[in-house]
Amino acid sequence: MSISVSSFIRFYAVTRFTRLLILTVMAFALAAPDSSALPLAISIDASKNLRSNPAASQAINDVDGLLHRSFPGAVISRNARNCRVRIVLPDVTANRDLCVPGPSVRPYLCTAVPDASYRWRSHKRGGIILLRLAAVSPEGVAAGLYGLLQEKLGFRFYHPRESIIPTHNNWPLPERFSFAASPRFEKRGFHLHTQHPIELTEQLCNPLHPNAFEDVKAYLDWLARNGQNTFQFFLLREVDRTTWPAHARRIVEYAHRRGIRCGIEVSLSMIQQQAFQLITLLRPYPSYQRQVDQTLAWLFQAPWDYLSLDVTLGEHLPFLDRLLPDVQMHIEQQVEKRYGARLMYATHVICSTSGEKVRRPKLPNSGIMIHTVMCYSASEPKAPVYGNQNQRFMLEAAIAESKKRETWYWPESSYWVGFDSSVPLLLLPYLDARWSDIETMSHLGVSGHLTFSSGWEWGYWLTDWSIARWSWQLQDNGNVRPTSPLSRLAELNSDRELQRLMGEALKVQNRYLKEKELLRFMAALTPFSELPSPFNKPFQPEPKFRYGWLLNDATAAEAANVLTQPIADLETYALRMGEVVDLLESRIERLSAAGHIGGTETKLLSEFERGLRVTALRASHRALTLRALLAKREEHAHKRNNSHGSSPLLTRARLVRQQAQMLVQRQEAIYRYPLDQVARRRTSMTAYPFGYLYPASRLFFWEREEEQVAHERFDALFMNLWDVRRTLGLGSLFFR
Repeated sequence: MSISVSSFIRFYAVTRFTRLLILTVMAFALAAPDSSALPLAISIDASKNLRSNPAASQAINDVDGLLHRSFPGAVISRNARNCRVRIVLPDVTANRDLCVPGPSVRPYLCTAVPDASYRWRSHKRGGIILLRLAAVSPEGVAAGLYGLLQEKLGFRFYHPRESIIPTHNNWPLPERFSFAASPRFEKRGFHLHTQHPIELTEQLCNPLHPNAFEDVKAYLDWLARNGQNTFQFFLLREVDRTTWPAHARRIVEYAHRRGIRCGIEVSLSMIQQQAFQLITLLRPYPSYQRQVDQTLAWLFQAPWDYLSLDVTLGEHLPFLDRLLPDVQMHIEQQVEKRYGARLMYATHVICSTSGEKVRRPKLPNSGIMIHTVMCYSASEPKAPVYGNQNQRFMLEAAIAESKKRETWYWPESSYWVGFDSSVPLLLLPYLDARWSDIETMSHLGVSGHLTFSSGWEWGYWLTDWSIARWSWQLQDNGNVRPTSPLSRLAELNSDRELQRLMGEALKVQNRYLKEKELLRFMAALTPFSELPSPFNKPFQPEPKFRYGWLLNDATAAEAANVLTQPIADLETYALRMGEVVDLLESRIERLSAAGHIGGTETKLLSEFERGLRVTALRASHRALTLRALLAKREEHAHKRNNSHGSSPLLTRARLVRQQAQMLVQRQEAIYRYPLDQVARRRTSMTAYPFGYLYPASRLFFWEREEEQVAHERFDALFMNLWDVRRTLGLGSLFFR
């Protein structure tokens, strides 16, 4: 076969070109970057339109900073297409029609809230992981960003002053997944009960307090990071009428930029606990209506979204709605018509003695807040609070009212006074009760969940954090993510044995403190409990007898009947909980030493271990002082003056208290706010001349119980801790 010269030349040229092309392609392939080998680069893609919305913009900037801290070796940028991970946000705007009155009861006026539901979808295309967010509002974008961090990337926004920020060297999520979340309540948020001297009382009511606005701002950031959209606190009587409105306006305006609706609670004319009053009851000039108008005009210098109204004269005192129905009607009308805000009527667990057990607002457009207290749910059959058998009448009111007006559930995450953190007690049943109530109320269709919070230390930040998270329903790849009372605590460590022990601690507390009603003895007596009848009104769980009666008047059989079983149960509880916390402590130490938990997680888990141990020691101490009281009876019966029976028991009680005191001091070292503010004597705008953890700092109630037995004094004046004049506030009947 012969080949012409020209054909050979053409063949050689084509072959050479083909070889050159192959070599070029191979060179480009070898030179092309492998996306998995490149430094991690993450882009947050957001339109200019979205960034112009304050709620979205604040969240985008915050998340940008948090990602920088979590991915220290990564490049975090905005709208950069050549990145390994692109977080793509939707171009959505605020719904301007939300503040337009409509025919329905909810949403209503400017208390209406946008739909914050969101969905993430992740897939890989062209070597780039595209994580796309679907949401219909800027608030949904904000919730979605924080949900991505907390629910998928391991961030934990558990406290306004502390967060767990994980360190990632690579993108930790799978290339393909979906994650969705929807709120279980339209309104989700917290009421800070600033009638108590808690962490933010002074900052909210006194603009001159050091770092006042910055501390409140940090709390509002915590709400936003946890998907909350509602905030409220109780205004106090001694607020400066000149300087406070500008401070309030600044707080509300920042809350609005964070997508949070803001409210203030006031009283009609409550005399107790330095409550702010709309009217001065025994000064009818100018008229009550004129007083209301003047006070509301002063209050609404800040653009409150709603105003909560308490119409009692005080706990166990008359309701003023019956005495002044026209005044209450006028308040409700003015809040709605003149200021375009929602009035929310604050209920009490103190039942009305006539008519309906739960009082209602006067106008159909006014909302209602259904209150429950302490670590008891609205549905459980036994809840010995404020003289009630249970709180089911509040559940009945929620069912009835949610069908005709805006209804919020308003439960407590701690109670203070003499019940939990002041003793101190770490009561895990709060988690059980609040989780159960969220399930109940969301199924009923209650429109809001506003948690009544009285402080975060001694582990009570976990209750607030858990509630905030439970107020959302989460789905992973289309499957609902299950929750439980301890599900948020479990996120601090995945060790199954540790989780089992925490579950056992909850089980033991439910069994002994609630079912066997040991909270009647573990809690300290309130001053009212030690007053003579008819002033000895019930508040928190307390014994069904008086200690003075037991010492001086009860027969031996009666004394044995009321104390034998409680003492035995207290000692059994102390033993069983002591065994659990010993195992907890050992497990935490082992996990920490092996590097399975970090320093922050170790600190938090140790906080719970210490709290549970102090609660066990409290039971031991109470059993000893009760045994000493029985020994005192025997000394009286046999006319013995040398206290040979009671003294050794009181000595043992003091040794237990000293053991607990060391744990309190260790706990104080991790308080998130200054000790002088939260745990020492100080001046206060509240009725209490100390921070809310001052009684715990010296185990005041423990020592008082020892001294009560030693001195045989069981009256309210003995070792009195409270400023009775400021607490009762009788002067406010005449003067502001």
